[in-house]
This record gives sequence, structure tokens and C-alpha cells, in this order.
Amino acid sequence: MVARRKTGELMNRAQRRAAKKANKNGQKTNKEIDKVIGMFDLLPDQCSACLTPYDKKDKQMVNTWNVVVREEEKVVRLYCPDCWTTATRIIQDVRDTDAE
Repeated sequence: MVARRKTGELMNRAQRRAAKKANKNGQKTNKEIDKVIGMFDLLPDQCSACLTPYDKKDKQMVNTWNVVVREEEKVVRLYCPDCWTTATRIIQDVRDTDAE
């Protein structure tokens, strides 16, 4: 049996074993990663709630903003830290009132 990567390269025995082990450990497969990367084009240029502009090249923004991906609907939403904090606080309040 000859195993090949998506690029057409042959995989040696050690590479096949490493790929199989990675799949067992719950790491994402190449197909899953390709699907997520394909949705990167759908990333908006502003916050989905307050319309604050988003700069993909700003390292601080990349590290602090939150992305929500709905694969079935093929929707990607982007939230600034302020909107994300507000939304999580509202969700926690709703959970607290439901628990009472």
C-alpha cells in the first residue's frame, strides 16, 4: 500500500505512523484544517455587533478578538473584546436566573 499526502508526496512508514497517532490523540485531520482555513475568507472586516473596524495585520487585535464559526450555516462572526465581554456577561446572567 502506498500512502500519499494531499500534495501527492509519498509518505514513509514513520510519517504514516505519526499521522495515525495524531488522529488517535484527537488532533484535527488535514481535511478538518482545510475546512477551517477555507472559511477564513468569510472573516468580516469589522465587529459583528458594534461595527468596530478589524485589522487582520494588527497582532493585538488578532490575539484579543473572538471568532465564532457556524460550519453548517457557513457563517463566520467576529467580536471585539468589549462586545464579547458584554455577551458573556449577559449569558451568565441568564444562566444564573434560570438556575434560581
